[in-house]
Amino acid sequence: IGNRRPIEAVWYTGRIMGETIARTICGQPTKYTPEHWFNSAKFFDIEYQTYGWVHGEAHQKPYEMHFHWKHSKKPICVTLAYHKDTQEFLGINSFGIRMRHEIFNRWLNEKKSIDDVLSNLTNALFDPEFYENYLPSIVKHYNAQTGKNIVLKRKNWKQIFSLKS
Repeated sequence: IGNRRPIEAVWYTGRIMGETIARTICGQPTKYTPEHWFNSAKFFDIEYQTYGWVHGEAHQKPYEMHFHWKHSKKPICVTLAYHKDTQEFLGINSFGIRMRHEIFNRWLNEKKSIDDVLSNLTNALFDPEFYENYLPSIVKHYNAQTGKNIVLKRKNWKQIFSLKS
């Protein structure tokens, strides 16, 4: 299905496969239609998440551009992939910053631009108490690299909890 592998050994797709089979067995034939690629892990106290597609250098698509930000002292970084011609957001890898799956899935479905994603990144941040907010630094770095003037918007709880953006 698209860029997806025939076998995906992660619990998220296993859950979707199980739900699909259960519905089908119970008389409601259901097609297996996973959403955008998603995976996460936690290494001790460091979160790792990926939403959509961010291909490594060896497998990077010709149309794929990356923006990368890394904290100068801590093991924290993000890489956002986007289409070089259309600026469409393709995916994100987040290491050390916890994000909201549903928000990125929505943005991928809506084919948001990289600029729109970065300006609304506060809505994607799952920010437990006492965690440092790195988003201003990320947006500042993006603006410096691209010559743009993206402004980070305030968190919008209505957008976070609504089914529509």
